Amino acid sequence: VLAKRVKAYRKGLSKNQFDMACEMGISIEEISLIERGKTDPKLSTLQKIAAHMGITVSSLLEIK
Repeated sequence: VLAKRVKAYRKGLSKNQFDMACEMGISIEEISLIERGKTDPKLSTLQKIAAHMGITVSSLLEIK
């Protein structure tokens, strides 16, 4: 769920992984791993992503 949401958000903004990573202050490798579901990001990373998306961490992880 998280991987799909992060990727969909990035694409919705017409951003590539590099731009998104730079704007959030995390590595492009980390964005790639998150979007492919290959890592469980730290809480601090989730907070950066959620803040960048303008939502809460709980909304980012919410299963519908």
